[in-house]
Amino acid sequence: MKKLMIAALAACSIGAYAADNTCAPGEAPVPTLVYKFKATVYTPKGITRTEAAVPGSVCLPGDTGTAGGTNVIRAKDKTKFAGWIYDCNATCDTVATGSIVVWDSKRKAQLNEAAIDSKFIHVIGKKQKDAEWRWDLTGGAATYNYGVATYTLNLAGFGKYSAKKGFYTSFKGNFAGDVDAVTYVPKGRPSSADDCVPAGYWLCTDLTTLDTTDAAVAYGCWSVKYSKSASKKFNRNGYLKVPNYVVVAGE
Repeated sequence: MKKLMIAALAACSIGAYAADNTCAPGEAPVPTLVYKFKATVYTPKGITRTEAAVPGSVCLPGDTGTAGGTNVIRAKDKTKFAGWIYDCNATCDTVATGSIVVWDSKRKAQLNEAAIDSKFIHVIGKKQKDAEWRWDLTGGAATYNYGVATYTLNLAGFGKYSAKKGFYTSFKGNFAGDVDAVTYVPKGRPSSADDCVPAGYWLCTDLTTLDTTDAAVAYGCWSVKYSKSASKKFNRNGYLKVPNYVVVAGE
């Protein structure tokens, strides 16, 4: 793990980092809110036609794959997303309007240009303690031994609102969406689309020819929870802990 520094003058833009961020070390930022994001993502991986698994991939190592992915097929798999939602200029609905940084903790891939597209967020219930939230998450995961997998996820769930604290404190729900053709680059080879082939699938009308045209499914469950400790640390020094493979622009 390493510390992610969010500085006012840094040109950092993992996700949608605010250019006027005031959380640099040594400064006195306005109240901040930081939320921990987690998701379990069910989405296909690639395996060989002989059922030998290629973990987390949709391409064969070496040059045994062929154009069209005739030697690699899709198979059920799941992975884990983690991340932070934060804002230095906190408001009651920061969870829906703040910046987000997300990574795939199983496949060790950063979700580049991750962004929140909030459709609506409401306080509900007679006691004004419950909440509902509908939002979209998009971004492309990439690392040295994977290609780029662009996710488009539609999320919805119930949560909690604290009038005493003045903000939403937690949410959990489900999502569904898709991921475009995922690729795999064997370790030790350049990260290039030329090194791999897409995983194929069959149509029920033709079980002899693999197709690679359509995107793959991505669905699962998610949660967002206010982190008091992370908020205090971020407010004090402008740092968030992220894995080493999450790259800050300018590093």
